[in-house]
Amino acid sequence: MKGRHPDFTTSRLFVEATDEESGCKWTLHALREKTIVGTITFTWNGSIGNLRYTMTDEGDQQGYITEALTSILSYLARTLLLTRIYGEAGSAAVWRRNGFQLQANRYARELHH
Repeated sequence: MKGRHPDFTTSRLFVEATDEESGCKWTLHALREKTIVGTITFTWNGSIGNLRYTMTDEGDQQGYITEALTSILSYLARTLLLTRIYGEAGSAAVWRRNGFQLQANRYARELHH
């Protein structure tokens, strides 16, 4: 952990955190392939958190975004005590697969501590 947000490792990823003025950018490094496979950016404004992702795997067929989101969502709920997070841009299927529901023009998910 170099700043206020943690790096972490899953079974297939090393996820490197870079603090930004309004949140954090996590870069997803696939351990086996030794390549960057995507990023997840978290911005925080008051009590509202937003996530946005990019990936090299269209539709997250390899499940890297899903794997990283599992840890990130847990961290946001337990450490920052957020109760709701919004997903912006990206694939509707990826957001839905990760428990987000469409509300107005963005995806939302309740978080539990």
